[in-house]
Amino acid sequence: MKILTSKQEQTRQSEIEGLIREVATNESNYDLFTERIAVLELALEDQDWLKLDFSNSKQLGRDALQKINDRARMFWLKNPLIRRATLTQANYVFGQGVEISSDNEDVNEVIQAFIDDQKNKAELTDHETRMIKEIELQLFANIYFVFFTDAMTGKVLIRTIPEYEIHDIIADPEDSKTPLWYKRVHQKSKFDFGSDSQGAGKQVTTYYKDWKSTNEKIQPPKDKIAEDAVIYHVAVNKLSDMKFGVSEVYSALDWSKAYTKFLEDWSTITRSYATFAWNMVSKNKTGVLAAKAKLSTTLSSSQSETNPPPVAGSTLHTTEGSKMEPIKTAGATTKAEDGDKIVHMVSAATGIFFHYLTGDPSTGNLATAKAMELPMQLQFKNRQKLWVGIYTNILNYVIEQNMTATKGKLKGARNAETGNLELVGEENLLLNISFPDILEKDTTNRIDAIIKASTLDGKELSNMIEAKTVARLLLEALGEKDIDEMLDKMFPDGQPVQSTQQIMEEAFDELKEVIKKLNFNGEKVKYNKGDLPNLDLI
Repeated sequence: MKILTSKQEQTRQSEIEGLIREVATNESNYDLFTERIAVLELALEDQDWLKLDFSNSKQLGRDALQKINDRARMFWLKNPLIRRATLTQANYVFGQGVEISSDNEDVNEVIQAFIDDQKNKAELTDHETRMIKEIELQLFANIYFVFFTDAMTGKVLIRTIPEYEIHDIIADPEDSKTPLWYKRVHQKSKFDFGSDSQGAGKQVTTYYKDWKSTNEKIQPPKDKIAEDAVIYHVAVNKLSDMKFGVSEVYSALDWSKAYTKFLEDWSTITRSYATFAWNMVSKNKTGVLAAKAKLSTTLSSSQSETNPPPVAGSTLHTTEGSKMEPIKTAGATTKAEDGDKIVHMVSAATGIFFHYLTGDPSTGNLATAKAMELPMQLQFKNRQKLWVGIYTNILNYVIEQNMTATKGKLKGARNAETGNLELVGEENLLLNISFPDILEKDTTNRIDAIIKASTLDGKELSNMIEAKTVARLLLEALGEKDIDEMLDKMFPDGQPVQSTQQIMEEAFDELKEVIKKLNFNGEKVKYNKGDLPNLDLI
């Protein structure tokens, strides 16, 4: 054993006291640091607003936008309210798919080839990727589509650049509404199979031309231009003087977090109610000590238990001076339902009503079950119209690239008046982009309206609407998925379309021949042209 001198003992004691003070200081600093982080999180909305171009307008800085987008991404992954709000809208917008075609056979062949391309499906044209793009548009408010075109065949490959890699949008100095270039800053690296890791790479700045830009005067350095690609920018939740959109769930983030903290606190309170289940009263200190000795047991037994808890239905025997009764928690003022008002704030921010967010059917009614509230229905239809515009722009670009390609299938020419590229021999290029009805109850009324419009409420097709168009509308109303394939079977190339009257007469003649061969109860049945057979006799 080592014996310390008094001086060594004093030095050691001083070191121990210093360590104790240091630990206490660190704990205090940690608490202070935690509080500061919370304050900074709440103050995010008040910082990083930058004044641009010496004007009176303000625009949210890129750093602040990135922080908002990072929070939106994290909340979508872990917060049930934000996740349910975004998924609900995505399900109603794209849950039943979208039909895209053209009345022109050559054009339809080009756009179907673009849609069916496996590489394009991986980015946009497949059901799963469409859903992802809708969710990303809600979370980040910006999508940067990139078009890569084969100049020989006109084939277009579509990709997107992550929103965090686009650092700036350079607009025409004389027209701020006309974007010219997109500044992309990203890490260019390759996977190293030798070390089985991703290489560090280097930061690269590249400028992408806007897909509609024709300005040749304002040019970045040639070595920084992406020669083989252009960008089509889609932005939502922005004002007219803003370059970038702001996350559509931004205004709901703090409220969804507040509701999470409310439920955490409520859970803590309910757990505290169970900490003490019984209240035992003794007359004096001796009784308290005796009770402690008798009841010194755990709530559940274990392998090392020496004083196990009593079994269910046991009898407690005490002296006259002791009283034991369960603690009453009934009438507690804190309820989980008290936080519903916070959820209503999330509803107000996202446009998704309370019972959809919480999954609580008790707050709805029969009318809600059969019909959607009008504000939500309009919100989803508005987003569908936005996507119709997006698809129209993309497909028009695909068609134009095919017309200008050396070996393109389509032939086009510039309109002398408008300067637009138009199909040769086609007066009007029509794209059919349609979504199924959001509400299923619309199907019957829609079919009835189509039939009345096509027949003028008569018995056969009128000349107002082409039979093929009527068939397309009916198939869409009935929810048919492969509409183009069905139309090809119904209207084969090179065969004239029969009128409804002709079809019915042929069907009647065939049926009549079959009926002539039948004998119902030994009696021959005769039918006239305008009659229908009584099939109940069969």
